[in-house]
Amino acid sequence: MNQPFYEKEPLKPIKLTFPFLVWDSPRSPFWFPQHWHERMEMLYVLKGSFNADINGKAWVGREGDIVTIDTGLIHGFFDSSADSAVRIFQFGPDIFNEALVELQNRELMIPVFGQRPLISARADKSLHDSLERLLMEIDAEYKHQEAGFRLLIKAKLYEIAALLLRNTPPLPQQDARTHYNKKNNTQLLERIFSCLYDNHDDPSFMLEDAAREVALSKFYLTRFLKEQTGQGFHEHLTRIRLRTAENYLASSDMSITDIAFSCGFQSLASFNRAFRRYIGVNPSVYQSRKQLFHGSPLHDVP
Repeated sequence: MNQPFYEKEPLKPIKLTFPFLVWDSPRSPFWFPQHWHERMEMLYVLKGSFNADINGKAWVGREGDIVTIDTGLIHGFFDSSADSAVRIFQFGPDIFNEALVELQNRELMIPVFGQRPLISARADKSLHDSLERLLMEIDAEYKHQEAGFRLLIKAKLYEIAALLLRNTPPLPQQDARTHYNKKNNTQLLERIFSCLYDNHDDPSFMLEDAAREVALSKFYLTRFLKEQTGQGFHEHLTRIRLRTAENYLASSDMSITDIAFSCGFQSLASFNRAFRRYIGVNPSVYQSRKQLFHGSPLHDVP
């Protein structure tokens, strides 16, 4: 599998006692297919805009906005502006230690990092400004890594959690139940996306093939994907193929034609058309910038 729907990779370099990372998106536009992970995540939009789908609900993130994603929620980022860039903060739930029990609304039992996915200065300036300040302070501590930086980062994450608990109005109970019951569909979604990732390089792979492999009718598969993620089968398959193509263009010396066919496109023309639509530039232009993308966005913490 080229890139699992269940994403594990980014926290591997971190010591288990400090499951935390922060980095800036290495490429513009910023986008990523649907996936989920056990880490909590906060995104700060540095510039531009993108559409976010979090557990089947659509949001638009714009410059200065803060996106919060709780552990286990299915999410992806799409239709980004050409200059979009984000700062990504990821942390394992165990960074909160014994305080983990506090990270949910006590009446509705809703995890605090999933209760309000988008926080903007336009809608709640006071909360937004406080969170923005804390995130930038965390970023500075992580970059400079002076004595005690782990303690300060953990303290600021605790403060963020407390701010969200005290300042985020709870979802109506029915909406909350509907929102979090979607977690129960994760296992089926993982089967579907694993199937797509495993077969995306086959240009003959079709909806009927995916349905047969996951033992669903093609009609149910189409409806289920649309209900759970807001996008259909072909949309997801194209985005997965393009994500793989992006990686080849940024890190290999393969020709554009070879990349197109290696990623499952049936023709160079269809690859160029899809790449321009979703990425905003021609593959040749993107490939010419590949020196900007060398190196990993991940940083080890000593």
